[in-house]
Amino acid sequence: MRALIPVLFVSFVCFASAKYEGYQVWRIKPTTENQMRWLSYIEENMGEEFDFWTGVTRIPGHPVDVMVQPNSQDTLRMLLKQEKLDFDIMIDDVNTLVSNQMAEILARQEGEQSIGTRLANFDYNVYHTYEEIQEWVDYMVDKYSATLQISSFLLGNSYEGRTIQGIKIRGAGSQSTNPPAVWFEGGIHAREWVSPATVMGFTQKVDKEDRVGIHAREWVSPATVMGFTQKLIDEYEEGDPLVQRMFDNIDWYIVPSLNVDGYHHTWTQDRMWRKTRSPNKASVCKGTDPNRNWPYEWGGVGASSSPCSETYRGSQALSEVEVANVVNFLRERKAEGQDFLVFIDWHSYSQLIIAPWSYLESNARTEHYDEQMAMAAAMADAIRDTHGKRYDHGVGAEILYASSGSSKDYGYATFELGGAITNGGLGAKYSYTVELRDTGRYGFTLPENQIQPTYEEIHAAVRVIGDRVLSELGL
Repeated sequence: MRALIPVLFVSFVCFASAKYEGYQVWRIKPTTENQMRWLSYIEENMGEEFDFWTGVTRIPGHPVDVMVQPNSQDTLRMLLKQEKLDFDIMIDDVNTLVSNQMAEILARQEGEQSIGTRLANFDYNVYHTYEEIQEWVDYMVDKYSATLQISSFLLGNSYEGRTIQGIKIRGAGSQSTNPPAVWFEGGIHAREWVSPATVMGFTQKVDKEDRVGIHAREWVSPATVMGFTQKLIDEYEEGDPLVQRMFDNIDWYIVPSLNVDGYHHTWTQDRMWRKTRSPNKASVCKGTDPNRNWPYEWGGVGASSSPCSETYRGSQALSEVEVANVVNFLRERKAEGQDFLVFIDWHSYSQLIIAPWSYLESNARTEHYDEQMAMAAAMADAIRDTHGKRYDHGVGAEILYASSGSSKDYGYATFELGGAITNGGLGAKYSYTVELRDTGRYGFTLPENQIQPTYEEIHAAVRVIGDRVLSELGL
């Protein structure tokens, strides 16, 4: 464990937000199947020019948010007119939104002197840098090792050499040497900042396999993960009967931020960066969409072959070391006989709970469709009962358009012991992508005052997951 040595705080907020001057986010309103299909085609084939903040769905009347650079606005306006598609300008100037968010963070950071001091009074209601998230992992292990079987685990290093680690939680009363497990991960898309924060906050209360932070700009993803983690641990120490049963009978693996290079890049260079940071051969465009790089059914529909696209699938399955690290780690656990019951990839935004399959364009419901929908509906009910937010739920290829190489499809696909690493998946019955707040007013720049309500409502959903899984296990 690294020592928590106080160091002078160095501001990571140094990037030039002027890059987004004049950029706008348009809310497009498809009303027919043909319009939705056309938008899906544009997303897959013109992703270099138009940044789709939300995917095209099959939900009637569900809007699509697209960030448009100044020199492409006339083109998109003409295309939309040809297709008789209406739109509103949701965000008039992305640069202003980014600048306001970073100014708020800078104002808060004034007077802070050390990482050690901040950890002792860790604030789950603000966004945290990559360095702070890694220190948080070590701090949690050090703080709670007397009351929990808690440890950090190393997935490996990123392309740029950053450590990717998570927390494994098991209750002190556990009688099993190899209990069933849950995986939570956040921050797979770098700009989704709220995901790691949410998981960190709720982890103070549960133990499953969660991964977050796969898309770099989704800041709310890491924030949410940290937040609900803390709440769960607090409840365990307070003697909450449900959480004690959850921790004593299930291993919880929690990775606040998976796409650590991309996440770091959103703090230092480009707030809206989404992909990894690996170079692409014969292209000036960097990065791969890690949520198109998973091995199960890689390279099919809904995943671009263009390195400049935001949904670029990579040169091959597992080309991204960050994704390969997770797959290798999970295969090792499976080879040791551990079963995974739940696999959740926390993202933002849109307020959706999405189950497999995503790679199929028809007949996309899995063998466990009824159970998956019942779990998703129960999660959505718990979320709504907390702060009144509505989360829609459904099968990926039914509420969205098909996409291949996704994490949730890998999470559900049958595990193949002894097979090639690119075959099969984890075999988790309850595998989901969860899109967190909001529905578009702020998009990826969700204000910090919404972190706590986000991880509180997700914490309620995690309790539901734990309760239902325990019932299935007869515990």
